[in-house]
Amino acid sequence: MSIFGAMQSGISGLAAQSTAMGAISDNIVNVNTVGYKNNTTSFQTLVTKQTTSSRYSPGGVQPVSKQGVNVQGLLASNSSSTACAISGNGYFVVNQAANPGEGDLWAYTRAGDFNIDDNGYLVNTGGFYAQGWSLLPWDGNPNASVVNINGIDYMKAYYDGNGNTVYINDNIIDNRNLKPINLATIGGTATPTQQIKFGANLPSSDKIGAQQKVSALIYDSLGNASNLSLNFTKTSANGWDMSASVPSGAANSILYGNSNTLDGTPDVYAAAGQLEFTSIPQNGSTISITDAGTGKTYTFEFTNNPAGVQPGNIAVDLSTGIISVNDFTEAFAAAIKENLPSANRFSADGNKISIIQSTAGSGLTIDASKTLSCVQSACNPREDNGIPTGVFNIPQIDNDIKNAARIDFNSTTAADYTGKSIVLDGKTYTFTNNGNPTVNPPAIAVDIKDAISGANVDPAKMVTILGNVLKENATEPERFIASGMSLEILPSATGGDIAIDTQGLGNAIDGIVRDKTNGWVSVQNANVTLGSEFDVGDHQVEQGSLVPAVRFNSDGTPKYFNVDEMSIQWANGAENMDGTPGNGTKIKLDMGNAGTNDGLTNLSGDFTTNFMKQDGAKFGSYAGVHIDESGVVTALFDNGETRPIAILPLATFSNPNGMEALTGNSWIETDSSGQALLKRAGTNGAGEISSNALENSTVDLATEFSNMIVTQRAYSAATKIITTADEMLDELTRMT
Repeated sequence: MSIFGAMQSGISGLAAQSTAMGAISDNIVNVNTVGYKNNTTSFQTLVTKQTTSSRYSPGGVQPVSKQGVNVQGLLASNSSSTACAISGNGYFVVNQAANPGEGDLWAYTRAGDFNIDDNGYLVNTGGFYAQGWSLLPWDGNPNASVVNINGIDYMKAYYDGNGNTVYINDNIIDNRNLKPINLATIGGTATPTQQIKFGANLPSSDKIGAQQKVSALIYDSLGNASNLSLNFTKTSANGWDMSASVPSGAANSILYGNSNTLDGTPDVYAAAGQLEFTSIPQNGSTISITDAGTGKTYTFEFTNNPAGVQPGNIAVDLSTGIISVNDFTEAFAAAIKENLPSANRFSADGNKISIIQSTAGSGLTIDASKTLSCVQSACNPREDNGIPTGVFNIPQIDNDIKNAARIDFNSTTAADYTGKSIVLDGKTYTFTNNGNPTVNPPAIAVDIKDAISGANVDPAKMVTILGNVLKENATEPERFIASGMSLEILPSATGGDIAIDTQGLGNAIDGIVRDKTNGWVSVQNANVTLGSEFDVGDHQVEQGSLVPAVRFNSDGTPKYFNVDEMSIQWANGAENMDGTPGNGTKIKLDMGNAGTNDGLTNLSGDFTTNFMKQDGAKFGSYAGVHIDESGVVTALFDNGETRPIAILPLATFSNPNGMEALTGNSWIETDSSGQALLKRAGTNGAGEISSNALENSTVDLATEFSNMIVTQRAYSAATKIITTADEMLDELTRMT
């Protein structure tokens, strides 16, 4: 009967409008719920099968509710550093458990109103914990999933309970591959210095031999601060050599050249030892320095009575003007300078004396055992308990890495040399044996009388005599080194050619140069010109490491640098910085660019350090967090350092509206939604993350209130249908 059908239609209308009013109510009360998605109610007709074509059978209406999960809400700024919103496609991966286990439900949400709970976890107001990919510095494993953040490679991995590295499969959603973001477990951090960039003016007016020092504060891997001195020594009009002091807490430091030498050893200078004075030495204590080349020992006695020192000892007067340890260090360094031929290898810096290796001299043995009460010798060897032995050796750097050529004096027959000449750098040197070194000008006499005994000659003594004459007469005497029976020759400090003519001595000598392929090659009885690159017969030859460390142009800008990095071996337990596997990288030295005045300069005026920058940092404690647009969670520290610790991935679905809603404004995947795919924000169709922002609800209050009025009237109309049908049925009943 149609009256009964009408009544049923009215009842279905009441139910449908009640459902619509419920959705509207949810929308209105969730207008301020972060990431909430507006519910809408649609209606579809219910049709009752008609018995005949002439009669109508009313069916009614059926409500269909739909939540617009895929609809983007407006983003609003927020002051919280942990608040983040998604702009575009995707959902945060969350779980109701901080550390999910088997059976815990993985969920997805747009509600990025995360805050830090009492245990340090990132959790939103719905009670869901943020889950992400943990990050570690990349260990080189080719199987690791690697991401580059600010030029540094990190991998998606974490350490398990046994300290083993677990590599993450970045698209699997489980408790092995996703971890909670816990900021309470972030320890401190320290960044070792990896680059020193500085600029300074080395005065062009300084005399040869003058020294200048640039100081830098650097940090080791433990966050300890150390003072490093980079020392410059003027060697020619436009050339300066360079050495480095040993920082406190280090065993040694080595400077490396940027030229590939033939033997693959790019060492330039090394600060191989250090004497660190913790107090003024006691009266009568000593330190001995032995020159390995000559075998001579210099013993310095620290005394209040200089006149009463032991015979043969060198007095360091403690009686006047010595108030502090630094005062003593300067006085000791001055005594070394006055008495040691290799004094330029020692430099005072505060309470420390650094000792560099020699490229032209010989090794040194330092005996500080009788001053150990006030000395720390930051040198190897050490005792097993870490206490210095007090005796250590500083070797000589192999000259072969520096020299471009040498002349070997082979003959022991005096007649092979007497009256004969050798041409070095355009000057002729003639050997004489008459005690009256007179030769025809412009030749320069080299009187080898003291090296001759009868018909024989001692080549080593003769070379020493020749070396002394070259020191007085050569244009650049520092490039000629008398070494045993050889005269070793460095490249020109001015960058020009060096002319060598050995033909005048016939077969008495061997002229040897460095071949690119074959190393040292004999060019006996030949003319040789040494430049940056030159030919001798069929031999392609190149010079060794350029001298000096930095060469300047005539306008005061650098012509080239021969030093570009340094290593430090720490004695305090910090990571050694030598570039070997398992250790830290070498420190890059950036002194500017050739041809520009953006670093070192050689101009008139005073010495000055223009700027100093280094990228290390002291120990720092956790101070905050930042989440960037790609989901990288970065820990901030009070020393200014930052450290990426995790990535918040975004989950995408083929049909997000097919997900099932959970309490807490989150959803779970269903067969209808499809499987979640994890992506880094901003890649492969995933949206970006906006930090310090939240996604507003998609509820429009004006629309909801309008819908409420319409729904209320529709509800009233359905009620009228029921009451009218009831009256009609009552009337029909009375009539029958």
